Amino acid sequence: MKHRALIIDDDIDLGRLLVNCLSKENYQPVYVENGILGLEKMKEVKFDLVVLDIMLPEVDGFSIIKGIREISNVPVLMLTAKSEERDKVKGLKLGADDYLTKPFGIDEFLARVNSIIRRANTYNQEPEKGIIKYGNIELNSYHRTLKVNFREISLSNKEFDLLLFLMANENQIFTKEQLYDQIWGFEQYDSYDEKNMVSFISKLRKKVFMDGEVYGGSIEAVYGLGYRWRVE
Repeated sequence: MKHRALIIDDDIDLGRLLVNCLSKENYQPVYVENGILGLEKMKEVKFDLVVLDIMLPEVDGFSIIKGIREISNVPVLMLTAKSEERDKVKGLKLGADDYLTKPFGIDEFLARVNSIIRRANTYNQEPEKGIIKYGNIELNSYHRTLKVNFREISLSNKEFDLLLFLMANENQIFTKEQLYDQIWGFEQYDSYDEKNMVSFISKLRKKVFMDGEVYGGSIEAVYGLGYRWRVE
């Protein structure tokens, strides 16, 4: 099955190049020159990936990411000419899944695209197969919902992805670096920060688990090793 990819970039030459490369890799790419056309196209076609340039004319990529997240959880790969950390972080916080800084090599681009698609395939299951349940905790990977004691808990995309990954790999211990690389996928760009990762997991645990309540499973910190989903 060919994966559908939407490319949004005002650089027509680059857009054509990416279309050509993805077509050779068994993808079905569609190219548009601006974000407004991209959002309109997304209402017509269900895509498996969006490749989005941040520095777009008229409406910038950050605004387009917001628009995408209002209608879809499709993975988004940012393309940016900016090297400032704050711009990359802003895009990721808005819901992008990964980023590439221009100029980049085609081999690296394809590696990122394939990595994102593999991660997405792990999470996007059929409704009847997408439910993971441990006692009073029920996670639905198809609808991307979490219920604890029949109460729905609101999570960010990355929080949901991390919890899903741990729950799908019961009792397996992962280092903080492994979890970061699995969810964000750009560790090689020196973006990993251990303190931020610990804080992220701590906030997730506080959202899901309340003191004094008993659960069917939990995120356990294994001293000196990392974290795992521990079944009670």
